[in-house]
Amino acid sequence: MRKMHLIAAAITSALCLSAPASAGFFDLTFAPYIGINGGQSTADTCVTGKCDKKDTAWKVYGGMEMNEYLSMQVGYVDLGKMDYTAPTGTRETHGATFQVVGTYSLNPSFMLFVTGGMNVLNTEINGAVAGPSGNTGKTDVAWSAGLGAQYNFNKAVGMRAEWERFHKVGGSLVNGGTGRTDIDLASIGVVYKF
Repeated sequence: MRKMHLIAAAITSALCLSAPASAGFFDLTFAPYIGINGGQSTADTCVTGKCDKKDTAWKVYGGMEMNEYLSMQVGYVDLGKMDYTAPTGTRETHGATFQVVGTYSLNPSFMLFVTGGMNVLNTEINGAVAGPSGNTGKTDVAWSAGLGAQYNFNKAVGMRAEWERFHKVGGSLVNGGTGRTDIDLASIGVVYKF
């Protein structure tokens, strides 16, 4: 119990001392935004056989800017399709994203950001690579982390470039599973803030 009191006191002290230096940090702005990005996905491994590890990928998202440093964001991502040749088949991954975005503005036009989140992604394997059934799938939670930069043309419209990694996407290979791999997404897009 004493440990909890010390932690609470430390947090309260830090907040009080940092208030003047970080004016506006806790000022809630609640500014909504939407965006769309397109780019390329790259898988770390083929999981089995030989494959083309790269494909076109895209995402749409919307979020709420809580203040100048923090946003909450949800969206949909399509990480593309991997084509297998030995044995033949395809592997596709897509699903919902839930992310926290930390931002730092260098000036009114340019900002840097980092992302982290929990994503619910579905992986489908079709063809001979999936075994006798010819089809197998897995929906699972995959954690992600990323970083990027945004250039604002004005207060409403910006252009965003970012890199994200989705960790251990898919499921176990046991009993005809999909196999796990890390998938990177490099993309650029447009953001509109209301």
